[in-house]
Amino acid sequence: MVGSNQQSWGADWIRYGWNPVVPQVRKSFRLEKPIAQAVVRVTALGVCELRLNGCKVGDAHLLPGWTDYRKRVYFHTYDITDHLSEGENVVGGIVAPGWFAGYFGPFGDKGYYGHDAWFSAELTIHYTDGTVQSIQTDDTWRAIEGPILSADLLMGETYDARLEIPGWDKPGFNDSQWMPVQTLDPHEQLPAEIQPYPGVPVQTIAECPAVQITQPMPDHHVFDLGQNMVGVVRLKVHGPTGTEIVLKHGEMLNPDGTVYTENLRSAKAVDRYVLKGGGEEVWQPRFTFHGFRYVEVYGLAEEPSLDTVTGLVWMSALKETMKFECSNPKVNQLFNNIQWGFRGNYLEVPTDCPQRDERLGWTGDTQIFMRSATYLADVRPFFDKWLVDLHDAQHENGGYPDMAPYMGRMGFARAAWADAGIICPYVLWQAYGDPECIRPWWTDMKKYMEHICSEGNLHNGPDAFSYGDWLHMGEDTPTPLIGLAYRAYDARLMVEMAEALGEAADKVHFQSLEKTSRTLFHRAFFEKGEIAVPTQTACALAIAMDLLEEEDIQTAGACLVEDLEKKKGYLATGFVGTAYLCPALSKIGCGDLAVQLLLNEEHPSWLYEVNNGATTIWERWNSWTKEGGFGDVGMNSFNHYAFGAVCEWMMESLAGIKLASPGFQTLDIQPCLTDRFDYVKASYQSIQGTVSSHWKKDGVGFVFELHTPVPATVRLPFLTENVEPGR
Repeated sequence: MVGSNQQSWGADWIRYGWNPVVPQVRKSFRLEKPIAQAVVRVTALGVCELRLNGCKVGDAHLLPGWTDYRKRVYFHTYDITDHLSEGENVVGGIVAPGWFAGYFGPFGDKGYYGHDAWFSAELTIHYTDGTVQSIQTDDTWRAIEGPILSADLLMGETYDARLEIPGWDKPGFNDSQWMPVQTLDPHEQLPAEIQPYPGVPVQTIAECPAVQITQPMPDHHVFDLGQNMVGVVRLKVHGPTGTEIVLKHGEMLNPDGTVYTENLRSAKAVDRYVLKGGGEEVWQPRFTFHGFRYVEVYGLAEEPSLDTVTGLVWMSALKETMKFECSNPKVNQLFNNIQWGFRGNYLEVPTDCPQRDERLGWTGDTQIFMRSATYLADVRPFFDKWLVDLHDAQHENGGYPDMAPYMGRMGFARAAWADAGIICPYVLWQAYGDPECIRPWWTDMKKYMEHICSEGNLHNGPDAFSYGDWLHMGEDTPTPLIGLAYRAYDARLMVEMAEALGEAADKVHFQSLEKTSRTLFHRAFFEKGEIAVPTQTACALAIAMDLLEEEDIQTAGACLVEDLEKKKGYLATGFVGTAYLCPALSKIGCGDLAVQLLLNEEHPSWLYEVNNGATTIWERWNSWTKEGGFGDVGMNSFNHYAFGAVCEWMMESLAGIKLASPGFQTLDIQPCLTDRFDYVKASYQSIQGTVSSHWKKDGVGFVFELHTPVPATVRLPFLTENVEPGR
């Protein structure tokens, strides 16, 4: 299965040993004349680190990233002109199983794509005399087993410093005792495409120093980093040679003060380091990552200090673009939790959770949080990559999958999950104003719409099967109704996108499809003039998605308010309904109820989590309760960003910053002025420039300040004003 881009890749795929061995490979070469420019392209079936003359090349982790390796693999390119010199030079690599040959997913899968990891690289050197030299991975490279005894994304990494080979990647090293590498038989299945990496690589974006050390039992020290984070730790220790130090990672503590790991399921999240001895040793894993706040360390040869363990935060290095602050410190902590949940789950793909044996690109979580993500950071390059993953996984009948990259399990065309194929490109276009966010996928998007509008489909047909309003609090909204809501909503978005692309015939088609879909939803939502499904989620979808006419919106709004009153102002929604609940309330003029939902402090609520020490968003409203302790260990993540979709409402309604046209070319500013806050201020670095909103109480009224780079319509109580840029 060799495609045209595969044919242009001249380097061999090499490895040494068998999984779980993490080999080191090297090649010495000489430069005898001045160079004008040199570049290296590197990739792997697995994850790798490129070395050159004793140094790591680049600052990215887990190269080349995760794809469906059967379809494509990416390479990364580096300019290494300044890192080469005349005479001997050495290029080297370290390669580990990663997503290709390691464990991933909740089904115990190992080696889903392949059994062993492979490394490939090619250097191209342009000399000043016009000649060109190419150095590629081939059977002349040499290899050895190094100090990394094993490395797995879920299980952890084991490193024996006694096995380090000083200078192995530098000139002057004698590799005569090293072994020849193995090369991949070209008749074996290779990726169809080898392409330049289109996304944002994983980097270390911050550090979390330990804030406290406790000792729940002899020889066991627990380091609290103060923040649930994703990445690895930097270990700084002294001790005799052969001392083994074990690091166990977790998000919470057991009642006895040890690290709680039951919710990790089969993921061990344990790193091991064996000391070489002779002074201070500093180490951090290369080819694993964990979701954790606490690190339980045992085997230390001496009493630790706070700097024994430091958290290194890994994330796809996106430029953050949103700031939010208000007079309520608990709401500020909630926003901080949303930010950290976003950081922890936007690592190569938009994962559902970063700690247990899952870490998959669930499409439902992604589309639910999508608009919040576009506020929090410049996510366009991240989704340029992930939308390729999504379309690589699209079913031949047009259905989008539950997750991308796809791992051969679960289903297609499930309501609210598969709709990511329509919603994500749309939201990107809205945020960045570029129809090219849509155009590459337009044919595939139309194929999806054809599928979910077909007879008997499992998205919105009578026998539709989906996850429904996942993790709702006792109000079950039928899957077919959710599917019909998304079908009509998707059709409306397709109308807008067809117009942006200049596809007039498609626009007419989807206008007709939207009309039909709205009628079908109306029939399912109402029965003899009464609401047939009076759940918070059903009403919120009907209102926020604009699926009803004005008089019916009032009826749905009254039903929603009545249900909230019955529950004393508390939500009952799951993943789907929560994202639309506060926006629906603001739309029907009940912003005060949305504010009340935000400020609730008992279970279930956002601030209940804050009151109980959360530093990220939980998977379940009851992931932990005072009465019941930890929730079901079979599915209980403490870093699961979907419920953080309230960030969208905090920006657009509470602060009042909302686009009125794609790319933030114009704004519709309507802040929710409420005496429940003394002030609210927020800013967003849009593609047009920074927009900021700041309102505060002032005596019996409010003072509102807006800075905008584009024209804006400002709507305040008893006042509507058009504002020009610069005010």
